[in-house]
Amino acid sequence: MPQGSRKVPFSAKQKKIQLQQKRERKKLVHEGSGVPKPRPAEQVVAVQQEKRSLGDVIRINAEGDLGQRSSRVFRYCLQFRRETPQELERRKKMAREPYTPLDESALEVSPEQFFLPGSALDMPKRPPWNRSMSKEALEAREAQYFREYLDKIENAFADQELSYFELNLETWRQLWRVLEMSEIVLLVADIRHPVVHFPPALYLHITKELGKRLVLVLNKVDLVPDTLTAAWIKFFRERYPGLVVLPFASYAGMTAKGKKGKRQGKLRMASEACRGLLEACQEMVSDQVDLTSWRKKIEEELVEEAEDDDDEEEHDALASAPTEVVAPDTSFYEEERFKGGRLTLGFVGQPNVGKSSLLNALVGRKVVSVSRTPGHTKHFQTIFLTENVRLCDCPGLVFPSLQPKALQVLTGCFPIAQLREPYSAIQFLAERIDVPSILKLKPPEGAGDSHKPWSAFDLCEAWALDRGYLTAKAGRPDAYRAANSLLRMALDGRTLCLAFRPQGYLQSKGCDKDNALLAHLARIRGEPPVKSASSDSEQEESGDDDSEDEEDEEDEEDQFQSNKFAALANAAV
Repeated sequence: MPQGSRKVPFSAKQKKIQLQQKRERKKLVHEGSGVPKPRPAEQVVAVQQEKRSLGDVIRINAEGDLGQRSSRVFRYCLQFRRETPQELERRKKMAREPYTPLDESALEVSPEQFFLPGSALDMPKRPPWNRSMSKEALEAREAQYFREYLDKIENAFADQELSYFELNLETWRQLWRVLEMSEIVLLVADIRHPVVHFPPALYLHITKELGKRLVLVLNKVDLVPDTLTAAWIKFFRERYPGLVVLPFASYAGMTAKGKKGKRQGKLRMASEACRGLLEACQEMVSDQVDLTSWRKKIEEELVEEAEDDDDEEEHDALASAPTEVVAPDTSFYEEERFKGGRLTLGFVGQPNVGKSSLLNALVGRKVVSVSRTPGHTKHFQTIFLTENVRLCDCPGLVFPSLQPKALQVLTGCFPIAQLREPYSAIQFLAERIDVPSILKLKPPEGAGDSHKPWSAFDLCEAWALDRGYLTAKAGRPDAYRAANSLLRMALDGRTLCLAFRPQGYLQSKGCDKDNALLAHLARIRGEPPVKSASSDSEQEESGDDDSEDEEDEEDEEDQFQSNKFAALANAAV
């Protein structure tokens, strides 16, 4: 509004007319009024109209009118199956029922609980092709293959509740392209739930079918005890032959500031973790690529003195970094490995595991924008770490699985701001960690006493009263806003930390400690090694990925920071 102009009332009738006009514009766009119709590959899920219908999808982060720019930008947005009103009502009803806290052993998980290798849930792969095929013919074959892939999943798991998974063929094409152009693939996983973020089908596809090396990067190790990180490293190394497992802390050199936990200090290279990645890559490529320039970059960072600036250089880093702007070409890519003595590292993984933050930490400055909202990275982009080391960042992609949708919300696969029913995720969290004790919640009237246990809805109301979240007119506790606040805290991980463990962790806890590995993990976190007898003491958390998203409500709501150590101790580990 121009400065000095008077606000004009906007009636419900005018709003109705505005929405009608918007629908007409969308209709004209799809009927061909100067704008090309969507390609068949983008309409592939629309044919699924049987049974539960995988074609009834929700487009994540697809806001605005479908003009020329929007249709191009949102071509790569996340697409999930839309839930039916009956499903939502059933879950809302369950959220009002008292829940039963689970035993500590419920935090011990295995890959078989979420993935079924060799079944219809395996990842889609680019279909065979030959050089005589045109681009249009190849895309048509890929679209047909993807339709059949979705049909197979729907038929095989008609009676089971599938998880959210990516229904956008364009996003899968991004993954195919990154895997084809990379010599070494880095699969990034959150240390709190790495089994959820490690699809065995992807491991088999990369190592067996493509014949490439795979590195599992366990990110955010500063959120859990070192003993748990060491247990996961041992689990993956023993379970998956040839897999290289590296721990990482993207923000090890930065400290929290203020009540909201904002980080201060210059974003610097995570030198200790980068050195481990360099040594692993050097062993894989042998003498085919000269990594001297990368080693020199790390050594310079190690001797550089820490600065207390307020990240002014970080804001300008995107303009000065050696970034290659890549056109969204997802056609088949085939190139001689290590051509010209160059190494390409591909970064893949599910949303919110910290791929972009990891890439920024490798470079030592901000070259890729990060956000807690899934689908923030729209298409792959490449950044040159050195003249002969190229980093390729792939958009986050949700693989098919049988994990509960509530768990996917807690792991960041679905944007919290777009949840229609957040209470089932709160119940999943509260069943596994003692949320009322961590947050010191007072039960609402009739809840939490010996006669009526807590329910998920009671938790949300109690948190709403504690934080002063009230509805506008009636002044009742705003349970929906409180639920969103709790879910953001769980995603952040500093106060509500849901961390899974490998099977047998409780029995083997305290046995066969690898002191060298524990000391290495302490250095990665940017702290001196723990000298106390018990290495299970909680470390100070440096936080999660920095959010630069439109979710401004996150800043105003809450970062409940009091007594963080006791919170994590009671939480999960």
